[in-house]
Amino acid sequence: MNARPLNIALKYCGSCNPLIDLITIGNELKEAIKRDFGLNLVPADGDDIGVMLILCGCPRACGNKEEVRSKAKFYLLIAGESIDQVSVREKDIVATVISRLKSFSRG
Repeated sequence: MNARPLNIALKYCGSCNPLIDLITIGNELKEAIKRDFGLNLVPADGDDIGVMLILCGCPRACGNKEEVRSKAKFYLLIAGESIDQVSVREKDIVATVISRLKSFSRG
């Protein structure tokens, strides 16, 4: 029996003070999600979102708002070179996020 894919949505901040390349990271995340059979990319304004990826270019994390977080069962906050307030080098953000998403999809 195949498990249902985990629905993932991306929400970007306004990118007014980016310390990381949000466009590249977002595009790489989208491609990695599309390649993984256990993950499914959905619109941020859609229904049944399993994990909302909140992409903020700096530690201020202005995109981290309750109305964004509440659209999904879980969320991951990328804020500059951190994921959920844990320091992560920019070059490792995509791999770390995908690893975390796979842990969500396993239960």
